[in-house]
Amino acid sequence: MPEPRRTLSIRIAIGIAFTWFAYRQTGAIGLIFSAPVWGLLLARPLFEVLAAANQRIKETAWSEPGIERHAFASHPLRGMHVGGCPWVVDVDLLSVLGDQPSEQSRRRADPARYAQLPDNGLWGYSEGGATALLAASRHPDAHKLRLYLERQVFFPARKKRERTTEVKRPLPP
Repeated sequence: MPEPRRTLSIRIAIGIAFTWFAYRQTGAIGLIFSAPVWGLLLARPLFEVLAAANQRIKETAWSEPGIERHAFASHPLRGMHVGGCPWVVDVDLLSVLGDQPSEQSRRRADPARYAQLPDNGLWGYSEGGATALLAASRHPDAHKLRLYLERQVFFPARKKRERTTEVKRPLPP
């Protein structure tokens, strides 16, 4: 696939050549005929630039610092690393299961499995808490969600922690 700048340069060169030829053949009237040609030549690059700008705007508008975004069966899942360990936002996790968090569950929660996440006021489940919640759930998608989280969120986080501890560990004499 050709480089985008090169493709744009070729399109501009074709437009200039056509405009020059049309002007030489018919005078100022040729400029009127070359306008649609310029439109055809620059339409695709213009739409590509606008689509990329639109995507960038959406990404920056919905981004939250320190929050990872995942999707499970069209449900958005937000995750966060606290002390190098992944936590999943409770509202997102429970919405997949067709539930919502309650104040009672937040009061009685084990802080190692379910706690308020720092710096943003959200509550979340740790790896152990999310796994236990999904193992106890009777929802038809609970097992699939547990596998998804294990493969896409928890396992990569464990591997990253292992790599960083291997680097910090001094070599034996």
